Amino acid sequence: MHLLVAALGLITLQATAQTATNFNCTDCHNIQHDLFAELDAGKVIVLTWVMPCASCTGPALTTYNVVQSYQASDSGRVFMYLCDDYANTSCTALNTWKSTIGLANAVVFSNAAIHMNDYGGSGMPKIVVLGGSNHTVFYTADNTVDATALQNAINAALSATGINEQNSLAAGFTVRPVPANDETLITFTLEQAAPVEIGLYNLAGMLVKNIHSGPLPAGRHSKLLVTQGLPAGNYLVQITDGKHRATLNLPIVH
Repeated sequence: MHLLVAALGLITLQATAQTATNFNCTDCHNIQHDLFAELDAGKVIVLTWVMPCASCTGPALTTYNVVQSYQASDSGRVFMYLCDDYANTSCTALNTWKSTIGLANAVVFSNAAIHMNDYGGSGMPKIVVLGGSNHTVFYTADNTVDATALQNAINAALSATGINEQNSLAAGFTVRPVPANDETLITFTLEQAAPVEIGLYNLAGMLVKNIHSGPLPAGRHSKLLVTQGLPAGNYLVQITDGKHRATLNLPIVH
């Protein structure tokens, strides 16, 4: 009987751990994040809780390297969110630790709105992969990480977004000049009329500037992006027609 109860308890835990818990809070750069809105927009989020501690370093670095490996094939879609375990470490300390071990592009949080206990235990580090409009949990690991299993989980999460990166929209999508100074021209081709969203995003995946939002007819299109006044740095130009998404890197210099 005890074994049956334990087994039923395990089944219940696995079933209830399949859906993410939303949070709406700012990161250590004071940028606002709504988890469900980001998942609905096609992002895959890899939450990584650390103390930080020496034993966190190896698994956190492995996780980061796996996430970074998607920047060529799925730029602007897969992100590592580095979170303090109980939000009792300062952002300054977290950023110092992040820089020391080489997690340059990880987005850092020290915010009590993000609860690792929503996903089971509290082993350090704790790594969770989230994706899809159903806000699905694709992977959880405590204390360590399996790089192959993590990559498989990210692939599954990307598939769950229902957005295809390999498409005619991506093939006809260009931004020139690159890098941009005061302005650059975005061109793309639609095989058929569609509602189109074009945005300029920072590397944390937050919208910096809305370039176009609305229906467009089939054919070749151009949109001017004025970059004057934007801080110099690396950005992402992203276009979607509701079924496909394409992303290009755009450095801005002044």
